[in-house]
Amino acid sequence: MSAGYTYTTISADPGEPARVGVSFYLDGRAWITVAGLDTDRPHLGVSLGEVSVRIGPASDAVTAEDARIARCLADQATIYAAEIERLSAANEAAKPGTAAA
Repeated sequence: MSAGYTYTTISADPGEPARVGVSFYLDGRAWITVAGLDTDRPHLGVSLGEVSVRIGPASDAVTAEDARIARCLADQATIYAAEIERLSAANEAAKPGTAAA
Protein backbone atom coordinates (compact mmCIF):
# COMPACT_ATOMS: atom_id res chain seq x y z
CA MET A 1 0.00 0.00 0.00
CA SER A 2 1.39 3.40 -0.90
CA ALA A 3 1.19 6.33 1.47
CA GLY A 4 -1.18 9.17 0.77
CA TYR A 5 0.14 12.58 -0.14
CA THR A 6 -0.94 16.06 -1.10
CA TYR A 7 0.50 18.72 -3.31
CA THR A 8 -0.24 22.28 -4.31
CA THR A 9 0.33 23.91 -7.68
CA ILE A 10 0.38 27.61 -8.41
CA SER A 11 0.23 28.65 -12.06
CA ALA A 12 0.38 32.16 -13.42
CA ASP A 13 0.55 33.63 -16.89
CA PRO A 14 1.61 37.24 -17.52
CA GLY A 15 -1.36 39.56 -17.04
CA GLU A 16 -3.59 36.76 -15.69
CA PRO A 17 -4.60 35.91 -12.13
CA ALA A 18 -2.73 33.09 -10.43
CA ARG A 19 -4.46 29.71 -10.25
CA VAL A 20 -4.02 27.54 -7.16
CA GLY A 21 -4.75 23.82 -7.12
CA VAL A 22 -4.57 21.37 -4.22
CA SER A 23 -4.56 17.62 -4.86
CA PHE A 24 -5.27 15.03 -2.18
CA TYR A 25 -4.30 11.37 -2.61
CA LEU A 26 -5.89 9.94 0.52
CA ASP A 27 -4.91 7.00 2.67
CA GLY A 28 -5.92 5.74 6.11
CA ARG A 29 -4.45 8.83 7.78
CA ALA A 30 -7.03 11.09 6.10
CA TRP A 31 -9.73 12.83 8.11
CA ILE A 32 -13.04 13.47 6.40
CA THR A 33 -15.50 15.19 8.70
CA VAL A 34 -18.60 17.34 8.83
CA ALA A 35 -18.47 20.08 11.42
CA GLY A 36 -20.91 22.77 12.40
CA LEU A 37 -23.93 20.49 12.56
CA ASP A 38 -26.92 22.17 14.19
CA THR A 39 -25.48 25.59 13.35
CA ASP A 40 -26.10 27.94 10.45
CA ARG A 41 -22.66 27.16 8.91
CA PRO A 42 -22.02 23.42 8.52
CA HIS A 43 -18.95 22.49 6.50
CA LEU A 44 -17.18 19.46 5.08
CA GLY A 45 -13.51 19.04 5.90
CA VAL A 46 -10.83 16.87 4.32
CA SER A 47 -7.37 16.72 5.89
CA LEU A 48 -4.20 14.75 5.27
CA GLY A 49 -1.08 15.65 7.20
CA GLU A 50 -0.60 19.39 7.22
CA VAL A 51 -2.98 20.06 4.30
CA SER A 52 -6.71 20.54 4.65
CA VAL A 53 -9.69 21.94 2.82
CA ARG A 54 -13.05 23.09 4.15
CA ILE A 55 -16.15 23.29 1.97
CA GLY A 56 -19.21 25.23 3.04
CA PRO A 57 -21.97 27.49 1.81
CA ALA A 58 -20.96 30.87 0.41
CA SER A 59 -23.88 32.86 1.71
CA ASP A 60 -24.58 34.06 5.25
CA ALA A 61 -28.03 32.47 5.07
CA VAL A 62 -28.06 29.04 3.42
CA THR A 63 -30.07 29.08 0.19
CA ALA A 64 -31.56 26.58 -2.23
CA GLU A 65 -28.51 27.18 -4.45
CA ASP A 66 -26.22 26.16 -1.58
CA ALA A 67 -28.30 22.99 -1.16
CA ARG A 68 -28.06 22.29 -4.92
CA ILE A 69 -24.27 22.65 -4.83
CA ALA A 70 -24.01 20.37 -1.76
CA ARG A 71 -26.18 17.74 -3.50
CA CYS A 72 -23.99 17.97 -6.64
CA LEU A 73 -20.91 17.42 -4.46
CA ALA A 74 -22.55 14.40 -2.81
CA ASP A 75 -23.65 12.97 -6.17
CA GLN A 76 -20.15 13.27 -7.62
CA ALA A 77 -18.67 11.71 -4.45
CA THR A 78 -21.09 8.79 -4.86
CA ILE A 79 -19.93 8.28 -8.45
CA TYR A 80 -16.29 8.47 -7.32
CA ALA A 81 -16.90 5.92 -4.54
CA ALA A 82 -18.55 3.48 -6.96
CA GLU A 83 -15.61 3.78 -9.37
CA ILE A 84 -13.07 3.21 -6.57
CA GLU A 85 -15.06 0.15 -5.41
CA ARG A 86 -15.13 -1.20 -8.98
CA LEU A 87 -11.39 -0.76 -9.39
CA SER A 88 -10.70 -2.29 -5.97
CA ALA A 89 -12.78 -5.36 -6.79
CA ALA A 90 -11.03 -5.73 -10.16
CA ASN A 91 -7.61 -5.48 -8.49
CA GLU A 92 -8.58 -8.08 -5.88
CA ALA A 93 -9.85 -10.45 -8.58
CA ALA A 94 -6.58 -10.05 -10.51
CA LYS A 95 -4.39 -11.08 -7.56
CA PRO A 96 -2.67 -14.46 -8.02
CA GLY A 97 -4.57 -17.25 -6.35
CA THR A 98 -7.84 -15.36 -6.35
CA ALA A 99 -10.76 -17.06 -8.04
CA ALA A 100 -12.51 -15.00 -10.72
CA ALA A 101 -15.99 -13.82 -9.79
